[in-house]
Amino acid sequence: MARSLQFRNTVLVYLIVEGSQLFPDNWLYINEPSVRLGRVTNFANWSPEMLSNQHQTPLCCEYWCNFDEPMWQLPEVDLLSLAEEELRKIGLLCNEKIAAGFVVRLPRTYPIYAGDYKHILAEIQSYIKQFENLQVVGRYGAFKYNNQDHSLLMGILAAENVLNPGKHDLWGVNSDSEYLEEAKAER
Repeated sequence: MARSLQFRNTVLVYLIVEGSQLFPDNWLYINEPSVRLGRVTNFANWSPEMLSNQHQTPLCCEYWCNFDEPMWQLPEVDLLSLAEEELRKIGLLCNEKIAAGFVVRLPRTYPIYAGDYKHILAEIQSYIKQFENLQVVGRYGAFKYNNQDHSLLMGILAAENVLNPGKHDLWGVNSDSEYLEEAKAER
């Protein structure tokens, strides 16, 4: 039953760009139909402590795909070339040179909400409840489209549940339409 739940994969293409102040955002979702690039992160805009120098900018280009799609099997050299080409096409890179790059493939990163997944998930939740010392957190464990903040909050609340069993319903984290940037854990 759990095997019927499906995930999409992420291919991360990191490029070290010769240049600084490429664009002011931390990350951008790309909504341009002529490219496959889904999101680009500019680590230079997160914190200067993340940089090894001030003349290069590390970028991470994200691509999403299934195991059976060509993107998942594309050789690293082709992915590096694709990311550079697409960044130039959408105007995030101009004449800057690429100093280096590498690829990281992350399987099963995004839950796919399709078919009868809610019924299947409800059965899995019911089964898991019989184990008093088992808590599931994050995208993998809870099959939730959590962001990092939600996943961290689930972990903190799970730790509190160790001290006070049943205090928090972890299935309830990120289950409504309201998005919270702040939450307080009790000490």
